[in-house]
Amino acid sequence: MLTKTQTVGRASLLGVHQRMNAAMRACVSWAAIEEHDKILDIACGDGQMLAHLNDQLKLTLCGMCKHADQARAVSELLGDADVVPSSMEDIPWRDNTFDLVLLSVPMKGEPRRILAETMRVLHPGGQFVMASQLLPFHNEGDLSRREIMRLMQEAGFREVSYRATGLCGAIVGWKPGELDLRKEE
Repeated sequence: MLTKTQTVGRASLLGVHQRMNAAMRACVSWAAIEEHDKILDIACGDGQMLAHLNDQLKLTLCGMCKHADQARAVSELLGDADVVPSSMEDIPWRDNTFDLVLLSVPMKGEPRRILAETMRVLHPGGQFVMASQLLPFHNEGDLSRREIMRLMQEAGFREVSYRATGLCGAIVGWKPGELDLRKEE
């Protein structure tokens, strides 16, 4: 369910970016993005997905990657983006910072910790979009789509769903908004 006004502008976000792979395209295609949103890519690699979004809308972009050299290179590519070396299990931003968190690679590390950190840094009502292979094949140690969705629900994400897109799909979940939190008290 898209809960933002992104549906009208969605077609422009789907434009082909030369260096985006199928997983990145799946994330972008199901992300509910509005101008001036604050977005975190928790495994930004060479920054191509963030660069694509930067070309489309006025956003505050942040990224994480494994190495300091890689973080510097992505920062240079994106200009004023805040890119830091860090693991997915230790997101170095304050609680309730982001409107959207993206992950276009398989979770590496402790999935429950990664999802807890993702939930922590999302604003109430924020969205998490994670790429997932369309076919049920995965590398040894990778979680299945069903396992990821179950873990997301256990972590507190709502409206967790899988959405197919081309060669890759996306698992989408939402941090409960203020109204949802009041209902649970």
